[in-house]
Amino acid sequence: MKNNLTSVPVGDLPIGTIISFAGRLNDTVIEEQGWLYCNGNSLSRVNYAELFSVIGTDFGEGDGQSSFNLPDFRGTFLRGVSAGTPNDPDAGNRTSATHGGNKGDNVGSIQKYATGKPASDLISNLAGSHSHTASHIPTDNSSYAIAGSYQAIWNGGSNSTDSAGSHTHTVTDGGDAESRPVNVNTFFLIKYSQV
Repeated sequence: MKNNLTSVPVGDLPIGTIISFAGRLNDTVIEEQGWLYCNGNSLSRVNYAELFSVIGTDFGEGDGQSSFNLPDFRGTFLRGVSAGTPNDPDAGNRTSATHGGNKGDNVGSIQKYATGKPASDLISNLAGSHSHTASHIPTDNSSYAIAGSYQAIWNGGSNSTDSAGSHTHTVTDGGDAESRPVNVNTFFLIKYSQV
């Protein structure tokens, strides 16, 4: 269902407005004031007709017939719709937050976290001082030539090279669970009615 903002009564704040709320969450009190907690709940399309006429199934189609989903903003950051700009280079790959919700460069779609490749190379301050064993290099001397033979027989010992040489190492541990800016927790509420 497409949004139809022109049919919704607009008071001080339009139906569908999202705000950040820093108080203690009391669902009954906030609903009495015309707000709902953005927790992804499924709501009746009839009982919450004003909100449904604005957001439709953008955040999920509920049971597909008589219900729809609220936005679920728990533990997430909000991002403006790119609307065809290059500000979100992966806008076309956004998925629906809940079954039947919007995908792509549309309100309600979601992106999983990602870590971008650094714009410049990362440089270590040390080469990682260590040595590598080189097999069949004599550690003292080889045998002398016998009866005109020029073939020397090397000892079976090994020696080490004096530098690491060109090679790579795999990083197997470290880092954090996600990339994120400094942030503060808050509740997100959505205006559902002009009460």
